Amino acid sequence: MTTAENRVAPYLDQIRRLEFVKDVRYTIPEPHRDLAVDGALLIRTPKGTFDFLVERKTSYLDGALVNGLIAQAKYHTQKDSQPLFLFARYVPRPSAERLIQARINFVDRAGNMHLVLGHNYERTIVGNKESAGEKEEKSLTPAKVQLLFTLVGSAEAGDWTVRQLADASGLGKSNVAKIRQQFVQEGILQRRGDSYELRHGPEIEERLVRGYEQVLRPKLVLNRFRSAEPLPEKALEKLRPALAELAIKWSLTGGLAAHRLQRFYKGTELVLFLDSFSDQTVRQLWLLPDATGPITLLRGFGTIAYWKQVQATTIAHPWLIYSELMRSSDPRAHEAATELKGEFLNRG
Repeated sequence: MTTAENRVAPYLDQIRRLEFVKDVRYTIPEPHRDLAVDGALLIRTPKGTFDFLVERKTSYLDGALVNGLIAQAKYHTQKDSQPLFLFARYVPRPSAERLIQARINFVDRAGNMHLVLGHNYERTIVGNKESAGEKEEKSLTPAKVQLLFTLVGSAEAGDWTVRQLADASGLGKSNVAKIRQQFVQEGILQRRGDSYELRHGPEIEERLVRGYEQVLRPKLVLNRFRSAEPLPEKALEKLRPALAELAIKWSLTGGLAAHRLQRFYKGTELVLFLDSFSDQTVRQLWLLPDATGPITLLRGFGTIAYWKQVQATTIAHPWLIYSELMRSSDPRAHEAATELKGEFLNRG
């Protein structure tokens, strides 16, 4: 067994045990191939050989991560003409049902799997529970996610002092120092002299997307609203003068922000980061609170929420835009996130 296969042995062993599988090979794609996946899988059967690209997920598969997988699978099928195969720590039943509907093969450590090879072979097992030992996972807090976004948002962040990180993340200095040490213990950061190097890879992305959806965004939500303008772009143009008059620092995220970077997707919602908010803000912006409204206001934090000016509009960092898109229920938002990731977030 190769070194690459050793890392994914629990998954390969389950596939090998199937009576119609004659051989399984796992390899790492050549460095020059821009595939942004973890590996390649070959499964040989009596009636043919099947090739897959492999994505490995080590955390709980919540809604946003499943959205990302479905979009990624579609992207690779269209771009590379190869289907995606998921190796996961655990696939709960709701996630399994979505993956099966999207025709994505998967296997997890609990023994759940969905494997369809052409028209001749199929095996589906769902409902196995995760063992208590496997459930142990590093806790996510809003402050941890906030600092992690700050670290991925700047290539120089590893060289910053605690004070600089605190200023950039919007957190207190003592909290930053404590969390940075926790990241070292968890292997997210590696200390190199006076600097810290952020580990790159799928686990960091999982923490960002999952942490944004589950713990950070709920803390940042100010409220949802609707305005007299049903289209998000027109609603934004109507809000601009009032935001300027109130001297509120703001930025755009979600679909409209992605559209300014790639002209690919706008969506039907308007999501803004604000640095201040009050009842007066709502009155002067002529917004009506609505639990299902298309306008969401979020409390901005640090510098990453106010990344840079694009087309005379401040937008959030692509990692925040990506995470916002991935929590959407619109499949086109997930496709836009995948395009955004390919252009802006797969560097270095």
